[in-house]
Amino acid sequence: MRKFLQAGVIVTITVVITILIFKNLERDKDMTLRVAFPYDKPLSVYEPTKIHYAPEYILLENIYSPLIELHPENGEPVLGIADRFEWIGKELHFHIRDNLKTADGNKITANDVEFSLKRLLIKRGNTHGNFHDLMCTDLELKSIEDSCSGIRVEGRTLILSPSEKREFLLPMMAALDFAIIPKSSVDPKTLDIVDFKNTSGPYYVKSDDGKGNIILAANKTHYHYKENIPQEIVIVPSGIEGHESSLKQFKEGKVDYITTIDKLPAEKVIEFSKENKGNLHTTMNIRTYALTFTDKGLKKFSVSERIAIGKMFKQVWREHHKESPGFDSTNQFFLPFGDGGLNEKTEDELKELFEKAEVLRDEKISVSTIRVGDISSIQKIFKKDFPNVSIYEGKTAPSFMKNPKESEMPDAFISGPDTGFLEDIGLISYSINAGYFGAEKDKMRLWLKDYMEITEKVNRISKLKELHFDVLKKGILVPLVNSPYAAFARKGWKVGISQIYANNPLWPITRE
Repeated sequence: MRKFLQAGVIVTITVVITILIFKNLERDKDMTLRVAFPYDKPLSVYEPTKIHYAPEYILLENIYSPLIELHPENGEPVLGIADRFEWIGKELHFHIRDNLKTADGNKITANDVEFSLKRLLIKRGNTHGNFHDLMCTDLELKSIEDSCSGIRVEGRTLILSPSEKREFLLPMMAALDFAIIPKSSVDPKTLDIVDFKNTSGPYYVKSDDGKGNIILAANKTHYHYKENIPQEIVIVPSGIEGHESSLKQFKEGKVDYITTIDKLPAEKVIEFSKENKGNLHTTMNIRTYALTFTDKGLKKFSVSERIAIGKMFKQVWREHHKESPGFDSTNQFFLPFGDGGLNEKTEDELKELFEKAEVLRDEKISVSTIRVGDISSIQKIFKKDFPNVSIYEGKTAPSFMKNPKESEMPDAFISGPDTGFLEDIGLISYSINAGYFGAEKDKMRLWLKDYMEITEKVNRISKLKELHFDVLKKGILVPLVNSPYAAFARKGWKVGISQIYANNPLWPITRE
């Protein structure tokens, strides 16, 4: 009898253990988020000092963290890798958290922060801000070992010493260009990132097949970690050549989440959400679709001709999107109610300028589109009404093309960047680098340098408004429509990301 009882106990214990194992496996499976991602590049192309495209920014913001972050509701600076920050005179002090570690348990210190910022100065990329013109302007760093009077470490505090107190420096540091990269994860000679497991962000890279299939795992020592965030994230390439669309993947159960930077425009995601169970997220209308003339187009067409071409595109784009949910016509690149917006009188001047223009029908115009979704219906409209317009899908903004031939350059391009409504040096800098304010980037970088030397915000905003009006009245940039960004999660996942930013951090997505 005793043997039978012992055998029964053993069987019972075995069953319980088996149930617990299956429950744990099921729980882990439930906490895996499969994300449709419009990119299929290997990790080697992801570089915080050289961010050109939205997918690069989105992945990087999930594996690296900056010193400070911006509050998702009001845009105010909040704690990041720094657990305290303050201006002391003209110096900006960041006190570094004491308990942040990488996946392998390596402590992230103030020396890692100093290393990251000096690396940024040496790499000289920095598309979201111009750090070099604020720090260490008296020398050009060639080695991490070179000293920089504007950057120093005292214990657990990183101190920045610009020549003058620049209030915008603090929010600028939230851009992912200023991500903190552990020194041990970087090749000491090339300064390239070689270890994506030991990162500073909420997630680290668990695996990468070099074809865009990337698996991220949560770093449980990170300050954003919670048990209800995705414990594992599977990046699934979608919507690009060789890959199914995100909507098809979602319907077939291959992905659980469509990001704000999906290849599809917001209206397609919004329409999809009406027919499928899940949670929809939309931002404010902070995305401005605009026609921007390249250097080739600026030389080829006069101001009056650019205005006339812009009028034609306004008519076609607005007619095409008049039934699209969330889309509105706009005459401004920056939002009218934002820091860079123009007043009614100035906007009326622009409206009158375009109303007087005669639409050009005979000029041959080549226009590429950058990440604006399926343009087949737009192409049909142009083919029917404006046969001399060649409109096609481009791979990148002309300003980011490497040594293009004249024949490869379009006269203009259409894209839909995030313009925001708060003063954001990062976005202004990116707009300059992308060519939205004119093809003479060297001239515009000098403009940015002068802009950042203005200490009073009201005077900076006045200068920004002048630039805004100037590029619009010269037909360098022609706003067409604006829209929200949209994201969609499978039922069971709650989307808690910001309505005032296009960013798509994945840790605010939680299990309901």
